[in-house]
Amino acid sequence: MTRLKAITQPLPLAKMAYEALRDSILTGSLTPGEIYNEMSLAKELGISRTPVREALLELAAQGLVTYLPRKGVMVKHFTKRDVEEIFELREAIELAALEKALRNSRDLDLLKLERSLKDQQKAWKKNDSEGYIQADRSFHLTFCEATNNRRFLNILENIRDLTHLMAVRALDKRGRWEEVIKEHQQILKAIRQGKPGIARKALVNHLKRSKEAVLEHMELEDQEAEANKSISQ
Repeated sequence: MTRLKAITQPLPLAKMAYEALRDSILTGSLTPGEIYNEMSLAKELGISRTPVREALLELAAQGLVTYLPRKGVMVKHFTKRDVEEIFELREAIELAALEKALRNSRDLDLLKLERSLKDQQKAWKKNDSEGYIQADRSFHLTFCEATNNRRFLNILENIRDLTHLMAVRALDKRGRWEEVIKEHQQILKAIRQGKPGIARKALVNHLKRSKEAVLEHMELEDQEAEANKSISQ
């Protein structure tokens, strides 16, 4: 008897709207600090307002957008406190994931870590920031995947969306692209040599340097904003 393969149902409009809006936020098409209207976003996407609202509510729950009463929605503009809190949470989760992954070393995909590093190096040479950040994301998520803990992975995925936006800023710092690659190489080297203590210290240092780069860029932005404000007065 012939067995027919079930027809895959198309994604719900709200899910499609979520993916489109999330991608636009992460790539910078929708910029932080600017206010957007649900109706105008729905018009651009070519769908009704309802699925757009559902998508925006989910993005708001993730912390990627903020609802402004009677105005619209704004892509999250991070404060220094946001950066401190997110990196504190990220360090706690990633360190726990790394330590568990090292205990279950058979589940840690070293080849994937190497591929992520090579992809980062290629993106660096091409000055491809989007490809670079995606490779960075893959490198860090590999540790969570090795824990076989879905909640670890889900939480870090959400945090990575937030740090993705921060990473775009951090990479503006001169030489940071190459620094991140070297920091990743140090982590991988320690893992390969079976030195969990050194791997842990390398990860902590990497996250600390990344946070500093974000804060440094934010400070420069504030200084430029103040300078422009003085000129306009």
